[in-house]
Amino acid sequence: MTDLTLTLEAFTLNARVNDFLIGRLTPDDLNVSDGRGGMTVARMLSHMGASRGGWLLEMAPGFAASTLALTGGENPWRWHTTDPALIRAMLRAGDEAAIQAVQAHAASGTPFADPHGVGTFHTCPALFLTYMTVHDAGHRGQIVTLLRHAGASPERLDDLEDAWNIWRRPLTPETP
Repeated sequence: MTDLTLTLEAFTLNARVNDFLIGRLTPDDLNVSDGRGGMTVARMLSHMGASRGGWLLEMAPGFAASTLALTGGENPWRWHTTDPALIRAMLRAGDEAAIQAVQAHAASGTPFADPHGVGTFHTCPALFLTYMTVHDAGHRGQIVTLLRHAGASPERLDDLEDAWNIWRRPLTPETP
């Protein structure tokens, strides 16, 4: 198994964890924030999805079309919604676009563009998928912490912790 194959499998599991979380949030959960100016849960999830398109606009703009279609052409870094279906669609479109961009650049041996000198994973395109996985995990941790501070029950928090099981099971279509 190649490093790219392992990275793709991990990124696919990351997508399933995101789906798992979104599927367990209530409309009220989406409005939870720290009350001190931090992002709401919905804004964090929107940011998670839109950030893929934002990065792709910088380093592989030909792969950003599907995310731009969902933002209505708006800069992905400013896009947000409170609609779980749109958040899920943005995550899925961004995931697919990111995978396609990484596979194309890995196959061609060409690095991602870096027009602004911000560091766009030019040494190994697959690191973009790893970066997004870690990025998502950080925000998922923030979301669970916000829910805990907002009074989520221990049983509900235990249910959210079941997302860890996705990483432990074989990758099959039946994995939630």
